[in-house]
Formats: sequence, structure tokens, C-alpha cells
Amino acid sequence: MRPRKGRAPFQSADILPHLIQQESGGRVGVLGPQTQYGQAQGMTQMLPATAQGVAKRLGVPWRADLMTGKSPEAAQYQRALGQGYLEEALSKTGNVTDALKYYHGGPNRRLWGPKTNAYANGIARRLGV
Repeated sequence: MRPRKGRAPFQSADILPHLIQQESGGRVGVLGPQTQYGQAQGMTQMLPATAQGVAKRLGVPWRADLMTGKSPEAAQYQRALGQGYLEEALSKTGNVTDALKYYHGGPNRRLWGPKTNAYANGIARRLGV
């Protein structure tokens, strides 16, 4: 991660609000469009298989109902899984821009195309990276 002037490197909590704004406009339980990979869910727009894997790695029960729910409990769950996946991405890539690409396009860098690059660059710009 690139150090910020006089501050610690970016943490997931710094990035997550921008990611949520980009993904869902902050709307809890929103469903994304159907794609060849599935239908993203929740304010952090995670594919169900990805979210289920993150829940397992975090040691929390998988609750599909909370990924599409609109309650405060659902919002907290969606945020926790999104943050967990973002932290995984930061750990595996070592920098904010690639972590955002990982979040959007998955861990396989060969699948990161122009749309994934634009997504990551847009959020990184808002963060001042």
C-alpha cells in the first residue's frame, strides 16, 4: 500500500465507504444484474459463492437471507463480509488499486479487464491514491 503523507497506509475501513458507494450507492440488500458469474448481492455487491467463502474464513455463519435483507442486521452483515473480502484483497495484493481490482474482478489477474481497471481507478482517485 502506498503511504499517505504523515499518515498510516490505507486500511479497509478507509476504503470501504467509497467501495460501498460505488457498488450500491449505499443501498442495503440491493441485487445487481444477472451476469455469467451470478448475481451480486447487498450493499457490497458480492457474488453469493464469494460471500459464502468469506463468511467461512471469518468464522461467521453463512446467512443468504442477510445478503438480500434490508434490516440493520443485514446491513452490518453485508458490510462485515465486504470488509473481510477487501482485507483479503489488501493482504494478497499489497496495494489499494490492485486490492480494488481483486474485489471487483476476483483473484485471477487474467480476468481483470478494462471495466475492472476503471472501477479500481475511480475509487482510488476518490481516495487520493
